[in-house]
Amino acid sequence: MQYPMLQSPFVLGSLVLPNRLVMPPLVIWKSDCSGLVTDDHLSHYAASAGPGLMIVEATCVAPDGKLTDRQLGIYEDTHVPGLRRLSEQIHSQGSVAGIQLHHAGAKTDLQKNCGHPPRVVSVTDKTPAGSLELTEADIELIINQFADAAERAVAAGFDVLEIHGAHGYLGSQFLSPAHNFRKDRWGGSLENRSRFLVEVIKAVSSRVADSKAVISCRLGVADSGLPYADGLKAAETFIDAGVQLLNISTAGGRAPALADTQDGFSPIMQLGFDVRRDINRAVPVIGVGNIKTPQEADLALSRDEPVDLVAIGRAILADPAWAQKAFNHQSEMISLCINCRPCFHYTKPQKCPARKSGEA
Repeated sequence: MQYPMLQSPFVLGSLVLPNRLVMPPLVIWKSDCSGLVTDDHLSHYAASAGPGLMIVEATCVAPDGKLTDRQLGIYEDTHVPGLRRLSEQIHSQGSVAGIQLHHAGAKTDLQKNCGHPPRVVSVTDKTPAGSLELTEADIELIINQFADAAERAVAAGFDVLEIHGAHGYLGSQFLSPAHNFRKDRWGGSLENRSRFLVEVIKAVSSRVADSKAVISCRLGVADSGLPYADGLKAAETFIDAGVQLLNISTAGGRAPALADTQDGFSPIMQLGFDVRRDINRAVPVIGVGNIKTPQEADLALSRDEPVDLVAIGRAILADPAWAQKAFNHQSEMISLCINCRPCFHYTKPQKCPARKSGEA
């Protein structure tokens, strides 16, 4: 068998992933102010079949927490039927279906969020104009909105519920000493800055306790001024609160300062290796970061300090059939991502220069 680690099944709670490849949540901006699933979403996930776990893109838990007006929503019951079609599409392909629950916080764009102003952890001279600082009541409301969203996700048939705590969005903003200047129980010490995500995790876990859903956390262990040691400690706190899977990433901080590893992995991928090695809890870790080939993915799972699951992001945007080709002895036919900055896929997927002639 080619790529034996990558193709090996993986037990995740009560779930069995058919392989160790993960499609991470990558937004494609195909909705509108309604937040509803469209045929474009169904086509996108159908074309990307093959990963053992497919995590649907950042899906907003509140209408005033969107990143843009084209983001998927899960803040109303009317979203459930479309999301159910999406989970059924993923299941029909043999994959486990995950969904990422998201709130943009200060990254909400007033001009691109259907008129909603940004809701921020702390108002500073760097927060967007018109931002509203969250009150205690606002925070409690958002925690409940995450729990409501989790309940809808289970009703829609999703198996893995991922709480977004990375990339400078709301959970990351609470955790970061560079963004959180609050003087109440939600700011100051690491314990206080971790409190928001802890309460979200507890609320989500409690709300779906009667289901078999696995709770994941996308965590930036070195995001926005957060020291790695603090990120690791926060991760352990989140596991104690109910997280069963860690999806390690970053949007700044320690990772960019690192060199590639001796075996060629990116600094962000190195964070996944480090957390898997250093975490004092028996929880699986997803690693991500510029993996382009099946050989690299298999090595990330089999090296001396591995991760448990490996996610490919832009590589699957460059070639949606990446997994199908990798698992059917057609690796040489994969159209490899060439690291465009910015990524062409987010505006004109058909213009992605990595895609070969005839690929849509």
